[in-house]
Amino acid sequence: MAKGPLTWMGESRERKILDICDEHIKRIVKTVAGMNKAVQAFCDLDVKKMEEGFQEAFKSERDADVIKRNVLEELSRGIFHPINRDEIIRLTMTADEIAANAKAAARKLKYVDAKKLPSELKKTMRTYSTAVLEITIRTHETFISLEKDPKAAVTLSHEVEKLEEKIDDLRAEELTPGLLKWYKKVKDIGQSLLMKEITENMESIADLCEDVSDIIRSIAISYS
Repeated sequence: MAKGPLTWMGESRERKILDICDEHIKRIVKTVAGMNKAVQAFCDLDVKKMEEGFQEAFKSERDADVIKRNVLEELSRGIFHPINRDEIIRLTMTADEIAANAKAAARKLKYVDAKKLPSELKKTMRTYSTAVLEITIRTHETFISLEKDPKAAVTLSHEVEKLEEKIDDLRAEELTPGLLKWYKKVKDIGQSLLMKEITENMESIADLCEDVSDIIRSIAISYS
C-alpha cells in the first residue's frame, strides 16, 4: 500500500500489518466473488459452474483464514499501541466473517433444486448477489483509501452504508416477498429453510461490510 498521512502507520511493522490486512480483504472479496459466481450459475441451472464458484469461495476463504492468523501473530509480537491493536483485531475478525458467510451460502446452494425456483425469484437472487459483491468491493476500496487519503475513506464508508441500505430495501421489497410466495407454493420445508439460510448469509455479508466500513471510518477520523 502507498505511503500516506496516518502517522501511526509509519513504522515498518505497522505498515507490514496493514499490508497483510489488505491481502486478507482481497481474499475475502475473492470469496464473495466465488459465491456470486455460484449464485449466477445456480440461476442458470449450470451445476458445473456453480461447483466451480463454490470451490473458488472455499479456497479463498481458507486462504483468508490463514492470513487472518498471520495478522493476529504479527499483532502479538513486540510493542504495538493497544488502541491500534484492538482496532485492527476488530477489523480483521469482522471482515473474516464476511468470507465465512459467503462460503456457507455457496455451499448450501448445492442442496437446493434450482428448477423449483420461479424465474422472477431467480432474477431477484441474481440482483441481490451482485449487490452483495459490489458492497464487498467497495469495502475493500474504503480500506485502501484509509492510508492514502483518510477523508476519502470516510466518504467511501458512507457509500458502503448507502449500498447496505439499498440491499436492505431489495430484500424487504422484492426478495422476501418472492421467497414467501415460493415457500407457500413449493411446500418443501427443507428447501425453504435452505433458501432462507442462503439469503440470510448474503444479508449478513452486507451487514458485516457496513460494520467493517464503520471501523475503517473510526480509524480514519481518529488518526487523520
